[in-house]
Formats: sequence, structure tokens, C-alpha cells
Amino acid sequence: MELRAILEALPGLEDDELQRLDRALHQRMEAQTGRPASEVVEYRPYSDGVLQSEIRYYTRRDGSRRPRGPYWYFRYHEGGKQKKLYLGKTDDPEGALVEKRGG
Repeated sequence: MELRAILEALPGLEDDELQRLDRALHQRMEAQTGRPASEVVEYRPYSDGVLQSEIRYYTRRDGSRRPRGPYWYFRYHEGGKQKKLYLGKTDDPEGALVEKRGG
């Protein structure tokens, strides 16, 4: 499949399809480089889930890798499925979670 077709299809994907794509991309990057595409640096139990801080690694055109982040996520279960909510690069992940979840 051509990259352009993949990028054009992204807006129409459902949440579970995006999560599958994310996992596949990470697995592919790990297979190519032998190193993970991200690394969890902190877990914090919070409310009905876990706050998770991740460092993401990006491969530059020259082949070198650079860390970015940390980016915060909130992992929880809803309707029998695991969910992951992106909170961003923040010093207050709890506050960002309250803001995104609406209270």
C-alpha cells in the first residue's frame, strides 16, 4: 500500500483500528532497529486506571535516534476493553486528565 493512501485513510479509522495501527508501527520499528520505539519511565495508580509517562524515540534521516517527551497517557478499562488516553507533555498529568475527562 502506498504511504499516501495510508495517511488519507487515518481520519476514517475507529479508535480500536488506530490502536492496532499504533501497535503494528511500534512492532515494526522494534524489528527494524532492535530497540523499542517507546519506553515507559513512570507509572502512577490514579482513579480507575494508571497514569503512564513514556519517552518516544524517533529515528532521524541520518539513522540516529532521539528521545522525545516524556508524554503522559492514562490507561484504564471501559466496557471490557483497555483504553489509552493521551494527555500530552505536561507537568500536571492529573490536572490534564481531569480536564480531558470533564471532571
